[in-house]
Amino acid sequence: MELSGSSYRFVADFPVRWGDIDSVGVLNNAVYLTLLEQARYEYFHRLELLESGQFPFVLGETRIRFEAPGRVGTVRVSARVTRLGGKSFDMQYQVEQDGRTLSTATAILVYVDRDLASREVPENARRRISEFESIAARSADAVTPPPKL
Repeated sequence: MELSGSSYRFVADFPVRWGDIDSVGVLNNAVYLTLLEQARYEYFHRLELLESGQFPFVLGETRIRFEAPGRVGTVRVSARVTRLGGKSFDMQYQVEQDGRTLSTATAILVYVDRDLASREVPENARRRISEFESIAARSADAVTPPPKL
């Protein structure tokens, strides 16, 4: 994991395994969700915002645009939080390999309690993410529409 000089402040590299490749020889589309999840885990681990090693939120929505086929090797996943709402937040991702963008993605995540009921984004998470990303600590509660693909 390393910091990038791009607009993404979080970047992590992950291996593409032989089992991640489909019968056509390209990175299977389902693997992209796993890559996003792993990048999200690393992002929140780095900011020390996991609760007992677990995500304190659930995925509410995700959208992926596939731009080029991936192959066996290493992929670079960039991740950033773009909005902090009352109970939810938005993330954007970019998956690259050998300098080519393979996919771009967005996600809406919702903080939950033990019973999986939505709850406010904790103040410590709000502060750390806001400082790391240089974004407002609280945005409008309306869900940000995904970018035009």
